[in-house]
Amino acid sequence: MKEVHGMNDLIKLKLVTEDEAECLHRLQVEAFMPLYEKYQDDDTSPAKESLKRVTEKIIEENSDFYFIVFHGEKVGGVRVRWHQGKKVHENVNWISPIFIIPKFQNKGIASTVIEQLFGFYPNTIEWRLDTIKQETGNCHLYEKCGFVRVGEDIVVNEKMTLVGYVKNCINVRRFDSCLFAI
Repeated sequence: MKEVHGMNDLIKLKLVTEDEAECLHRLQVEAFMPLYEKYQDDDTSPAKESLKRVTEKIIEENSDFYFIVFHGEKVGGVRVRWHQGKKVHENVNWISPIFIIPKFQNKGIASTVIEQLFGFYPNTIEWRLDTIKQETGNCHLYEKCGFVRVGEDIVVNEKMTLVGYVKNCINVRRFDSCLFAI
């Protein structure tokens, strides 16, 4: 089990196994149902995703799906995915989805998990994710974690728009003066 340090060591990430898919699916539906009820996004809502699709995501070779465990209780999930063998996306990871069930939201859990994911995948040069533009709390969370908005807005329906976020992890050394005496 990989552990997230901080929050008094109360948060742990545990890789989800295929036989735990039903538990993860229940958490995902509980976490996303309030957003689904608000936006009615039938084609994009994780609340409407089937158990079969969640299971497929768990066993995909190009991703890791974790339970978020807080005080020993499973309170959410986070999936990190990447493209294997695609030079253009080498060392680019996506967070999709990340979720916390409602009674544990706004406790700093998600930001702690995101920061630790950066350490779990040290070769990542760029992180990407999408979120709902109208959910300003989510946008603030990602910006607090160093993400910046990029790309075009995607209108899902009259109530909901998706926006993209990126965090670059390349440290560039700048030299202010490159004068050489000959």
